[in-house]
Amino acid sequence: MSHAAQIDKLMERASALLEATDYLPCEAACVQALELARQDGDYDRIARIMMPLQEARRQRRQIAEDAGVFVLTGHHRKPEEILDKHPAGCLLLTDPPYTAEDERALRALARQRNCFVEIQRMDRCELRSAFLAGLEQRGDAALARIDHAQPVEQKIDSLLDRLDYIGDHEIAHQRLAEWSRAAARNRLK
Repeated sequence: MSHAAQIDKLMERASALLEATDYLPCEAACVQALELARQDGDYDRIARIMMPLQEARRQRRQIAEDAGVFVLTGHHRKPEEILDKHPAGCLLLTDPPYTAEDERALRALARQRNCFVEIQRMDRCELRSAFLAGLEQRGDAALARIDHAQPVEQKIDSLLDRLDYIGDHEIAHQRLAEWSRAAARNRLK
């Protein structure tokens, strides 16, 4: 059987699995078809594989998200131990103690066991960047929720209520100073 025929057969199976909401076997069939299409340089088939693969992975990710986020750090555990405890969820591996090989092994075992997990490994620099990006997003969101049409004193109160929550967001502090100067000028009028 040619690769093209194998791919078509795999994708017929993947479509049926997707329709049956059997996402993990659907993803596996898509990945297998994708590898065959890649070997042949069959870009048309690669393009057609993407939508069902994307949907199966989106569903897997949503189910994993619903199960929770688990940060695995400190004591190094084997993939079997991790999946026994967390057969579903978003698993964040910290480096150290986890390596890229640990991440690959965990992902392979999760596929073998049909686990609804998302796995990501971050080193200390990546964790710091993610943490700081999260703080920045919080501050941006807090500023966006303030009704800029309201009087300056109310904007100040709204932002002061959120100040502890947003940490050291620079623009929020600058806006607070700017609005406070405006409020002070208004009082002098």
